[in-house]
Amino acid sequence: MNYRINRVVVIGAGSIGSGIAAHVANAGIPVYLLDVVPDKLTAEEQARGLTLAAPSVRNRIANASLERLKKSSPPAFFTPSVAELITVGNLEDNFGWVAEGDWIVEAIIEELDTKRHLMARIDQARKSESIVSTSTSSLSISALAADTSDDFKAHFIGTHFFNPPRYLKLLELIPTEDSSPELVKFMQRFAEQRLGKGVVICKDTPHFIGNRLSSLSGAFAISYVLDHGYTVEEADEILGPLMGRPKTALFRLMDLTGLDVVTTLVRNLYDLIPHDESREILRHPKLFKLKEQLLERGWIGEKAGQGFYQKVKKGGSTEILSLDLERLEYRPRREPEIASLKQAAEISSLPERLQFLIAQDDRAGRLVRHVLYHHLAYTSRRVPEISDDILSIDAAMRWGFSHELGPFELWDALGVKKTTEAMEAAGITVAPWVKEMLAQGHEKFYLYERGQLSYYDPATRSYRSAKTDPGIIILADRKAAGGVVRENKGASLIDLGDGVACLEFHTKMNTLDEDIVEMVREALAEVESNFIGLVIGNQGEDFSVGANLAQLLYLIEAGAFDQIERRLRAVQDAMQAIRFSSSPIVAAPFGRTLGGGAEVAMAAARMVAAAETYLGLVEVGAGLIPAAGGCKELVRRNVSPVMKVPGVDPNPFLRQVLQLISTGKVSTSAAEAREWGLMASTDQIVMNGDRIIATAKHMVLELDAAGYTPPARGANCYAAGRRSVAALKSSVHQMLQGGFITQYEAKLAGKIAYVICGGDLTSAQWVSEQYLLDLEREAFLSLCGEAQTVERIRYLLNTGKALR
Repeated sequence: MNYRINRVVVIGAGSIGSGIAAHVANAGIPVYLLDVVPDKLTAEEQARGLTLAAPSVRNRIANASLERLKKSSPPAFFTPSVAELITVGNLEDNFGWVAEGDWIVEAIIEELDTKRHLMARIDQARKSESIVSTSTSSLSISALAADTSDDFKAHFIGTHFFNPPRYLKLLELIPTEDSSPELVKFMQRFAEQRLGKGVVICKDTPHFIGNRLSSLSGAFAISYVLDHGYTVEEADEILGPLMGRPKTALFRLMDLTGLDVVTTLVRNLYDLIPHDESREILRHPKLFKLKEQLLERGWIGEKAGQGFYQKVKKGGSTEILSLDLERLEYRPRREPEIASLKQAAEISSLPERLQFLIAQDDRAGRLVRHVLYHHLAYTSRRVPEISDDILSIDAAMRWGFSHELGPFELWDALGVKKTTEAMEAAGITVAPWVKEMLAQGHEKFYLYERGQLSYYDPATRSYRSAKTDPGIIILADRKAAGGVVRENKGASLIDLGDGVACLEFHTKMNTLDEDIVEMVREALAEVESNFIGLVIGNQGEDFSVGANLAQLLYLIEAGAFDQIERRLRAVQDAMQAIRFSSSPIVAAPFGRTLGGGAEVAMAAARMVAAAETYLGLVEVGAGLIPAAGGCKELVRRNVSPVMKVPGVDPNPFLRQVLQLISTGKVSTSAAEAREWGLMASTDQIVMNGDRIIATAKHMVLELDAAGYTPPARGANCYAAGRRSVAALKSSVHQMLQGGFITQYEAKLAGKIAYVICGGDLTSAQWVSEQYLLDLEREAFLSLCGEAQTVERIRYLLNTGKALR
């Protein structure tokens, strides 16, 4: 069967259903979003004289959901215009739309009978071989389709999206015994490539993989916290990033999810797993009592304004209070007073940090040991019940809960034999298959040899090769297989095969420094001699957050302005060498691509950007302006092309460039970056960030095959001159007078205006790129001598926030 999804119908406009609809629209697919017809008028509808028969009333629920999506923060849509792909309706007037759907997604209330009734209606209305899925997080997939036709069952599957669907990578696919194998393969490929998901195939067991493990692990953690008198601050400090987990940690995560949602999930799970030897932890007396008390008071989390934390207004600021778990009263936050936490925070390696914490005989060490040992042991006991392979389990915890390492990856990092012995000494039961594995002399769950990953399979008591996806290139694999061509402390040049190399940054947060600039020069020379093209990309948390401000501050305070100029000129020369390279160079940005990182990406012949790319020229936050080609590139891309048409006024286009740079705006997606002119129409956006290196390599090969020719040097930038400078500064002055910007921000905007207009030219003219680069450098250096710039750089380094 050759499946195609050109139209999606989502039934259920709650947070998860509407989120799925939004993300499908992000993928460029039209969506019908349906919900029930209201049975009562609102006060506003009554005041307007509407009746229950009015279309706006009948579609109210779905329409209100769409409006919430448009205003959501973080945004559900890549760009505001994506919302136009969603059409709202209701389940009475518009149920016929189901027949148009290639994929029908059910996302209504978690009640078995209600869902089964809807499945029967869908079965009658759908076209043959259309795909139907349920977004349930806990109900049996097979049970939902029990009373449907054979064709329905063959095309039915569970699709458990994690909320919010745009931002959480995990999608658990749950086929039934009746699901067509071709359907499962198609949905996995579609979800990975078109929706950008990390797909895990799950068994139809209670709460599948992610929620099953997180529910029990969370209960082990909270019960210990309550039994031993930890504060919410201590628990969240210990069980967050220090353990390789998100900042939401334990109690913040419950506030974010909602205690009502968590309690319902746990209650359902308890009844569904009578065979689970650990299920009684879900009804730990102190935990059960705490939940009941908080639910009774309505303290269910962020949506209620209070849960384990409470935000209160004090004057013009907001203070976050913490819940005293014994008195159930809010109080000011107390910083945890555990010495080992500060020591642990200085250890960058997660395995080394955890080994340090495990070894501590204090409150941090005891909590880490309890939570970690129970999590690893419980996970081992769920194999093969919830999954036959450890790869899926590790992926589910990384993608669904943002854990740095999955449980078996973490166990390997800590030492399987040593950790297993510690667990058993603590009276914690490890699965028999793990002890059998160790008895065989196998002391790792994963083996990595010659660039090939293998994992231990309990069923066969042997190692199996992990499947490789040709659409994904893992740079660490290439390096381990001997693919490093050149390397220094800041960057590596890696052979990707087929004549394409990759320039990988690996400084802290991939900040640009002299090592990276040097490697750019070496990489270009190497490509010129031995490769056909280059990819610039990496697989860290972000592409690059820009310049190394700590180094810059050191040079400023040392008065080494000649050295700053020398380094800046070298960076500019490197960016121009990338831009005018005779070989095709493709940048592969993702995540935060800021300041100098954005300038690197814009210097390349093309970009292959992950959909979740947050791109912006943010230098003003440090009291500076873009000076590695950022100002020049926006003029060349967004102003110069329109000025080739006679009679066009440049000022509206220059104002757009000025606003973009002077406000330090960062795109919320690659699509938005393209709308702003930070990306070109020829640049490619890839939904799945894991695929950008391979896709960028493919683009290099395509450009080379097409006979790539570098851009010609010449006077290709429009310089509007002093009149436009004056016009832009007038706009800046109005903003200052209106109190929208500060005095120093006005000064920075004036510097930017001067650069993008080409300086003090008496008349407009076409200039070279180097002319604008020289103006960038001059303005940047002048700002380095300003006390307020130094103050902003220092504040940004200390707090991670811009000073206003």
